[in-house]
Amino acid sequence: MFRKLRIAILLTILVVVGGRQLLTESRFSSWKQPLWVTIYPVIAGSAENIQSYTDGLTPESFRQIKTFIGQQAARHGRQLDTPVVIQVARPLTSLPPALPSESFGLSVALWSLKMRWWVWRNGSQPDLAAEDIRMFVLYQNNKPGGLLERSVGIKNGGYGVVNAVASRQLAARNRFVITHELMHILGASDKYDPATGQPVPPDGLANPSKVPLYPQQQAEIMAGRVAISLNRWRQPGNLKDYVIGDATATEIGW
Repeated sequence: MFRKLRIAILLTILVVVGGRQLLTESRFSSWKQPLWVTIYPVIAGSAENIQSYTDGLTPESFRQIKTFIGQQAARHGRQLDTPVVIQVARPLTSLPPALPSESFGLSVALWSLKMRWWVWRNGSQPDLAAEDIRMFVLYQNNKPGGLLERSVGIKNGGYGVVNAVASRQLAARNRFVITHELMHILGASDKYDPATGQPVPPDGLANPSKVPLYPQQQAEIMAGRVAISLNRWRQPGNLKDYVIGDATATEIGW
């Protein structure tokens, strides 16, 4: 009897979570109301400058993300007065579970369970409005070579984990990564070759109808780089250098 009761409780939880997820995804794709995004700065280092940097973050620090999404929505014929509202939480000191080295399998499932528990414990503050999406941004000092751990956006969880640098000089790079992972949460797929980083045509190009095709002048947000040729690319410096292409627009409901 106890086993049957436990199974019933688990099934009920799955139904509730699944139903809530369907409603959330439906609201995302409709774009009838503003999406509320909370940036949760996470102090991922012991240096004093990281604490100082995260304490100074405000919604204005991420205004360019809101502007970019509004401009791109209009470019695709969606006149949205306020597509995204961004609020900033107080900095967290608790680190989320480390990302698994694999991208599939049991380790990913285990990480997902641990992450959901961590989000539940850390992803709410009483002075914040109810959000649709939680972006946990791990601020740290720049590492040798500028290489950080990968970032992820989880569509079926409504949250992202972004590795960022606590530096005003690299704030533009941070905003791109946050926006890229936000698009993942909304349903967009990557459009670059994971082995080389090269944008994959046609969907990975900002202007796939350009003649001649190369060099491109801008980057598609889910490709992340400006294609100079079929085998060469460069990193843009600002969100103004990116666009949301037709394929990505379709994936996120535009």
